[in-house]
Amino acid sequence: MLASNLIDELLRKGYSVVGMVRRRSSYRGVQGENLELFEGDFKNPQHLEKALQGCTGLFHVAAITDQTLLKYEDYEAVNTKPVSVLMDTAVKCGLKRVVLVSTANTIGNGSWEMPADETKEWNAPLSESFYAQSKAAAEKIFRKYVDKIECVIVNPTFMVGRFGTSAGSNQIFDMAHAVTFCPPGGKNFLDVEEAARGMVLAYEQGRSGENYLICGENISFKDFYKRISRVKLMVMVPEFVMKFFGLIGNLLRSMGFKVAFSLPNMKILCMPDAYVGDKARRELGFDPKPLAIAEMAEK
Repeated sequence: MLASNLIDELLRKGYSVVGMVRRRSSYRGVQGENLELFEGDFKNPQHLEKALQGCTGLFHVAAITDQTLLKYEDYEAVNTKPVSVLMDTAVKCGLKRVVLVSTANTIGNGSWEMPADETKEWNAPLSESFYAQSKAAAEKIFRKYVDKIECVIVNPTFMVGRFGTSAGSNQIFDMAHAVTFCPPGGKNFLDVEEAARGMVLAYEQGRSGENYLICGENISFKDFYKRISRVKLMVMVPEFVMKFFGLIGNLLRSMGFKVAFSLPNMKILCMPDAYVGDKARRELGFDPKPLAIAEMAEK
């Protein structure tokens, strides 16, 4: 979802783009004469070196976000360890700048009244997520290269929209029914097209060594579903019920069942996962448009 929108934004701004994909047939984004799709494995230095020939910059978008994986090592193998290979190859190929796409979940969450910014210390329950742990470790590796190549980190919030599927974050729209069960928390929701625009601005204007929250709108799940016309009745699920199911999820996961409703994930759904993008607005000129929830839900 993000990579397809990022490619579209880069092409729109006049860049020539090489998009590395595992299979060309799986790419569903825009096409263009300035786009070359390169089939390969980003964990393979030979594939990377071949793809990067003639390039001046790199966006590292690839990651595994599946919340059902049972061990940290499953995330580390894709989200963390390949970063050093990627950066070594970028330096070797003489690239000028690399943008690492991380996540807002490596930054401590705020409240509705005081949304978090880039200075907020990472805290639980976000720090209990294997996915977030793997992305935080990737950031740490990435920063070691700041003296060798220009490095910028972007931390997007919860992205929805174009080119997304029900297997990813757009599944939140599929959960909207006439009677909808609603967690007590919320998120900072971000239109993925706006996310792509913010990331290109970070590539063009971001300061090397810095990270930028790419934010949208702080919305409770209750207010999110209020904007979808097919939702006629909302049943608010109490926090203790959410956590109870999280404990059941932990038990099932300990038995080898791949379920997403772990205790850390249930805790996250109960909190106001709120952020503010003042730094990106000030330094990059990124001011995202409002989220069109009702229109997205109809697509």
